[in-house]
Amino acid sequence: MKYSKNVKLNTVLNQIETQIWSVGISEIVNYMDEFPYEPDYKIASYGNTLIYYYEIRNMYTSAGYKSFMGNKISDSKMWEIYKRQVGYVARELVKTFYISNVADKEMLRNDTANKND
Repeated sequence: MKYSKNVKLNTVLNQIETQIWSVGISEIVNYMDEFPYEPDYKIASYGNTLIYYYEIRNMYTSAGYKSFMGNKISDSKMWEIYKRQVGYVARELVKTFYISNVADKEMLRNDTANKND
C-alpha cells in the first residue's frame, strides 16, 4: 500500500503492514476495541510483529534511516516510534479493508431488502 511519498518511510510502513497481516483484520479490530488508548493498540507487544530491538533497528536501517544506525536513537525512543507506526498502519488497514468491507456488506444487505419489497 502507498502510505507516504517518503520512500524510506513507505518502505518501513509496508514492512510493518506485512507483519500486521499475519494477525488478521478481525483480530486487529479486536485489539483496537480492547486497547483504544494505546498508540499501537498493543499489536506490537502481542500481535506477532517484531519484538527484539535489534530487529526493529535493522528494519529502519535497511530502509535507509541513518539515524537508527549505531544507537543514535535509544531503544526506548525507537520502540515508541515503532509503536506509533504500527498503530498508524493498523488504522489504515482497518479503514481500507474492514470498514469498506462492512459498508459493502451493508449496501448489499440493503439492496437485497429493497428488491424483496
